[in-house]
Amino acid sequence: MALPHNQQRVGQVVHDAEAIWPQLFELISEGRALTNALKLIPSQPTYAWAKHQLRDPELKSQYKQAQEDRADKLVDDLLELVDAPIPEHLDGGERVAYVNHLRLKLDTRKWIACKFRPGMYGDRTTVDVNATHRISISTALAEANERVLNDPRTIEGAVINTLTEEP
Repeated sequence: MALPHNQQRVGQVVHDAEAIWPQLFELISEGRALTNALKLIPSQPTYAWAKHQLRDPELKSQYKQAQEDRADKLVDDLLELVDAPIPEHLDGGERVAYVNHLRLKLDTRKWIACKFRPGMYGDRTTVDVNATHRISISTALAEANERVLNDPRTIEGAVINTLTEEP
């Protein structure tokens, strides 16, 4: 039996892509990974099914948007994690373990946010230079040589090449 274009049979289960993807996009936007979100869908589509579906450019675009929304959510989580006080009942090693676990959570969220929204959360800075005049390298070198020769700290003498072997 032929299925509508928006459905795909996996084993005996028929997955309705038009019903599943909005749920997945919402779960991903809320901070879940695709594999985790798939487990929360009642028909439990597989990762392979989802990757096959993502060949569709429109679906892929929506998925990318959901990932960017997840990055924003993770950044919001960062602020909550940083502002949360260390529990009072922890002492010594427990306190150190708590802080290290918190640091791991922070670093993971920062890394994910940088990967999915590099323009907003990335560490990379770009400099855009639009020069309107040209620089002659030979002229610049000649001017540099002239400055060196006219510098009173320059000592006159012959250049000795120590890299060549003498016979």
